[in-house]
Amino acid sequence: MSLFNKEKGQGAAEFLLGLTLLVVVTVSFKDVLLPAENTQTKYLKLSRQVTWEKLRDIENTKLSGSYRLNDDLGRVFGPIDRLLPVNLESDNLRVTDPTKIPTFNMVRLTDSWEARSESDLISRPASLVVNSVLSGEVTEIIQDGLGRIFLAEELESDSLIFGHIDSDVVPENALTER
Repeated sequence: MSLFNKEKGQGAAEFLLGLTLLVVVTVSFKDVLLPAENTQTKYLKLSRQVTWEKLRDIENTKLSGSYRLNDDLGRVFGPIDRLLPVNLESDNLRVTDPTKIPTFNMVRLTDSWEARSESDLISRPASLVVNSVLSGEVTEIIQDGLGRIFLAEELESDSLIFGHIDSDVVPENALTER
C-alpha cells in the first residue's frame, strides 16, 4: 500500500497550474478589466435610475409605442378615440437611449394616460359621461323652467350641472409628464 496516490497528485498539480494561469491572466489584464467593470457598473446604475425614476429623464430615455400589446389595443382604442375625444397616449414604453447608455437597455411600461393639462383633465372624463350630452343652452332653459314651476332650486341650471367635471380636486403636480 502506497502513501502517495499518483492520480491525486496529478489532479493537484493541474489545479495549481490552472489557478496560477488564472491569476497571471487576471493580474495582467487588471488595467483593462477594472476600468471596464467600473464603466459597466456605472452604466447599469444609470440605466436602472433613468428607467425607474418618477419623472422621465428626457436626455437618457425616449418613449416608444412599438410593442405587441400596444398594437393589439390600438385596434380596440382606435375606434373609441375617433368616436370620443379621449386622446389616449399610445407611446408609453420608456426605453433607455442606446446612444447614451450603450450596454444595458432597459424598458418600463408607464401609465401615460394621465391628463397633462387642465383641459385634458376636463375633456377626457366629460366625453365619457353620458350626462355631458344633456349639457347645453336648451337643457338649461328647461331646467330653469322646471325649477321655477316646482319651486325646486336643485333643478335649476346653476345647481344641477350635467356632465360637469371639477378639476380642482387634482393636485397641480399631478399634471406633469411621467
